[in-house]
Amino acid sequence: MTSDDLPIGRRVASWRVRRQMTQQMLADRLRRSKSWVDKIERGARTLDRYSVIQELAHVLRVDPDVLLGQPRSTPARTPDGVDDIRAALARYDLRQIPTQAPDELRRQVGHAWLTYQHAHYGQLVCLLPGLLDAAQGAQSAELLVQAYRITSSLLVKLGEPDLAWLAADRAMTTAGDNRVLAAAAAISITQALRAANRNPLALEAANRLLPPPSRLGDHEVDRPWGDQIA
Repeated sequence: MTSDDLPIGRRVASWRVRRQMTQQMLADRLRRSKSWVDKIERGARTLDRYSVIQELAHVLRVDPDVLLGQPRSTPARTPDGVDDIRAALARYDLRQIPTQAPDELRRQVGHAWLTYQHAHYGQLVCLLPGLLDAAQGAQSAELLVQAYRITSSLLVKLGEPDLAWLAADRAMTTAGDNRVLAAAAAISITQALRAANRNPLALEAANRLLPPPSRLGDHEVDRPWGDQIA
């Protein structure tokens, strides 16, 4: 059986797993019940309304025709705004960018994390290039690590694992000898490698980069700055 011959519920389940979402996570983003998602995926409930298929496709970040098993009318392309993020990651000369007050930049970073956690990815794509520029010019390792980690997490969600790894690697470089910042950056590196289906490398990175819990003292690094590991 080819992918085009699969029932639509099986395609939904397949794309949900590829997007690293549980049934409950998908249900929450659709504002439906986990039972509804489970019935769709098992074929116990029919998807007979195109508007619902469009809603599912939007949350799963695929074309509706992909869920329907129809040939795609246009080739896959880079999501809108990702090129701007790539350019921001490649920018080094930031002398023309006004320096922001640390408290204002911290507020923007917090807003970006909340935007990510609420899955407003389109909005975050627009915010990140400016945030990256501001964070790089702020001379604050903590805020810059956060900005790179938000960027990496978003790029994983957008299906850009290689660029996500670059952002995570920038976070690790910025962290330097700060053990807590480095541990947080290591989480982003392992997430990006997992998204690229490089699980052995992700495991190796976790074992090599994450310090033992006993060496972290009272610092918590598994959910730094409110980040959620999907």
